[in-house]
Amino acid sequence: MEKTLAIVVFGATGNIGSKILIEALTRDLQVTAVSTGRSDPEPRQNLTVVRGDIQVEAEVAKIASGHEAVISAFSPGLSRFPPEHAAVLIDSAHRSLLAGVKRSEVKRLIIVGGVGSLEASPGIDVVDSDFYPKEHRPHTLRNREILRGLRRDEHELEWTYASPPLHIGPGLRTQKFRLGENHLLRDAAGESRISEEDFAVAILDELASRRFVRQRFTAAY
Repeated sequence: MEKTLAIVVFGATGNIGSKILIEALTRDLQVTAVSTGRSDPEPRQNLTVVRGDIQVEAEVAKIASGHEAVISAFSPGLSRFPPEHAAVLIDSAHRSLLAGVKRSEVKRLIIVGGVGSLEASPGIDVVDSDFYPKEHRPHTLRNREILRGLRRDEHELEWTYASPPLHIGPGLRTQKFRLGENHLLRDAAGESRISEEDFAVAILDELASRRFVRQRFTAAY
């Protein structure tokens, strides 16, 4: 009998993380959802909820141990902190995440990152473009550095970095979208968008297919 894949989801109560959690359970995966205690996911079959802090390496290692993969959709809550403070929290969280996952001996890691490191036009990243909101630059630049560190293979993990398009929000699970690597995807009308539900589908598809191991990918309509 085939073993059920056991995964950890950090940020499981956030906008994207909650959709990843639902998608993983829809696929009959065994999910450990990490909660800070502010709100917990509703009880479901194959779901275990644990308290944990992604900012603490030892807690990340303890929670991840024994699982096949870790998915992080961590966000500090960008509306709750000034931009510079949010950037510091993103940096420290990913430092402890990467160190903790490596310490746990789990190899497979998928990080939900940002749109800013995608190329908007030849030689110009979204974060450096004239249409990107200046107030988002501090945490976006930090996300770009995290991706660059992964690409330098500093962590010896089978990582994948998932960048959303410019616009992502609640919507339908259509399972119809395009995949890309390093360029911002736009539709025929010039829109760059996807639903959180379909982005979760793309992430769980990647977990199964391993198409973008040690690479970044993006998904959009």
